[in-house]
Amino acid sequence: MLSNNLSIAKKLYKRKKHIFTSTIIAMAIGLLYTFIVKPVYTSTAYVYPSSLAVYGQESQAEQLLQFLESNEMQLYLIKKLNLAKHYNVDTIKANYLQKLIYIIDSKIKITKTKYESIEIQANDFNADTAKLLVTSVVDGVNWLIEKEHKEKYSETVKNSLIYLEHKKRQVDSTQNLLNELNKKYEYLNVGIQLKDVVKNQYKMQSGGSNNSLTDFINMSEQLKNIEAENKGKSLSELFTSINNYTLQYNKLTVYFDDQVKGWTQANDDYQKNLFEYNRKINFVAMASVPLKPLIPSWPKRWLVTLVCGIAIFILSCIYFIYIDNLKQAYAKITEE
Repeated sequence: MLSNNLSIAKKLYKRKKHIFTSTIIAMAIGLLYTFIVKPVYTSTAYVYPSSLAVYGQESQAEQLLQFLESNEMQLYLIKKLNLAKHYNVDTIKANYLQKLIYIIDSKIKITKTKYESIEIQANDFNADTAKLLVTSVVDGVNWLIEKEHKEKYSETVKNSLIYLEHKKRQVDSTQNLLNELNKKYEYLNVGIQLKDVVKNQYKMQSGGSNNSLTDFINMSEQLKNIEAENKGKSLSELFTSINNYTLQYNKLTVYFDDQVKGWTQANDDYQKNLFEYNRKINFVAMASVPLKPLIPSWPKRWLVTLVCGIAIFILSCIYFIYIDNLKQAYAKITEE
């Protein structure tokens, strides 16, 4: 084994000039490549989920990740940024959409970090576009979640409106019954006035009042007005008629109050659901905003030059060892 290693080392040392020359040439070509190739710029943002409802066993970060990786997200970017024109994709071809999606997948990288945040990284040969891709991803995921949010609350708003209209019909129906009852007996206001008169009379008789002449005159005037408004009917006739419908009226009034309370509650629920449907919120919180990259992320000159040099150095060693072994084998054959 040692003799084989020494033999290989001798062969490599013998070819050192060739190996060194080829390595230097490869490094020079790699360095030249970094000046010729179109530079790639990378923009990065870190975001956290915000105001997301938790479903099942998934965390909010996992839900956000699913929205970010959805097909709707890709279609949103294609349409908003007109990526077909930017990447020179012919939209006449049948598979242009698949090609654009493939390009987006190669340009945008979305990963979950150990801190439950999401890293959004986009690269492009244009620095402005790289930043715009990241900001558009954030805008797009807000739009996508809001769309689902509205779809969810749309049914709730519709159902609460249906219930509100039902309660309104009940209130209107009960109000009509009260109006018909009042119209039929025409004593509704009279009953209220009579209560005041009787109360004043009781106070006067029990000494609860000063029993001044003004009090008697006022009470007398009230009674005259009541009789005049009711076509001269006596107080006894009025009290008899009122007692005939008091129980029915009171029951209907209590029922009407309950219906009004129910309508008020239904209206409050509808307004809350409508507010939730219409409110504008961000479902993504920015932990680190994307910036316009000033320095290209690729190519890295030192890395390309080093990789080219190492690769050619290894290949040169393998090549010259193989060539020398082949020559030795051929020499042995010719000697025999």
